[in-house]
Amino acid sequence: MTDPNTLPEQYTLPAMIRALGRGKSGSRDLSFDEAAFVMGAILNATITPAQLGAFLMLMRVKEETAEELAGMVTACVEPLTVTPAYPVDVNWPAYAGKKKQPSWYLLAARLLAQNGISIFIHGGGEHTQGRQYAIDVCRVLGIAVVSSLSEAQVELQRSNICYMALADISPELSAIIDMKAELGLRSPANTLVRHINPLQAGLTLQGMFHPAYMVLHHQTAIRLGQNNNLVLKGDGGEFEVRPDSLTAVAIHDCVKSDQHKIEPVLARRALRPDKAQLEPLLALWDRNEGDGYGQAAALQTAALIVSALRGVSLAGAQATVEQWWAQRH
Repeated sequence: MTDPNTLPEQYTLPAMIRALGRGKSGSRDLSFDEAAFVMGAILNATITPAQLGAFLMLMRVKEETAEELAGMVTACVEPLTVTPAYPVDVNWPAYAGKKKQPSWYLLAARLLAQNGISIFIHGGGEHTQGRQYAIDVCRVLGIAVVSSLSEAQVELQRSNICYMALADISPELSAIIDMKAELGLRSPANTLVRHINPLQAGLTLQGMFHPAYMVLHHQTAIRLGQNNNLVLKGDGGEFEVRPDSLTAVAIHDCVKSDQHKIEPVLARRALRPDKAQLEPLLALWDRNEGDGYGQAAALQTAALIVSALRGVSLAGAQATVEQWWAQRH
């Protein structure tokens, strides 16, 4: 990112807002450095409330580009990023919240951690009523909720897994996401937080719901140099494979980028619950109770991650996680 002290004179907040808002023929996308400049102003509180609202909504209407997202993410992570004492395997953002199916992906995370794979989960924006958010599930499943990156490193060395709220990672970004209630619309912050990787995990994940965002997340990851990255059109927008339908996934590693479809392992579509509940997660993990959907979702999600981490086929990874599942107690 360009040093703010050496930015051209035209790098002012009114100039950036004008570039975005001059209408169909006059507006344009921001460059990487311009987007980073605006995000820096947001984080440093040198932007006025009017400028912030204008920027967020103009970006929302225009729709952010991968170059803009990469610039904003870079501005966010530069003051946050730390080098952990031990490598972290997986950076797992969990921001969508489950509406119907329980959070089976957190059983996948717990299973992976139990077998030596370190996982840093982060989330926030719990503003939609009736959804099951990661922070609440983690507490029930015994996954530690930490309040600092130093505490996260200690917990990852102890148990291979922890959750940290965005409000503790970046209060400024958390406040922007919470503005949805005031503005009525999501903002670019809802997209860019999925690319924050403060502990420099080797594998980065992004879950999303709307198909158009798959390409955007994929291109942003490449621009950020996330050389082992998975983008998943997951259940409810979380990083969770749906075992009863085709699941689209974009894969990027240091050799190539590609898109795949994961075939369903269940013969028919599952009946969707009216509301995501906690009890089915505990019943499945503790007592193997359930209709098969939850276990298939957890194991397929875990297998996809093992495949990316170890460079093995999805079928081979599936056999591994099935063995882990049988031996989890």
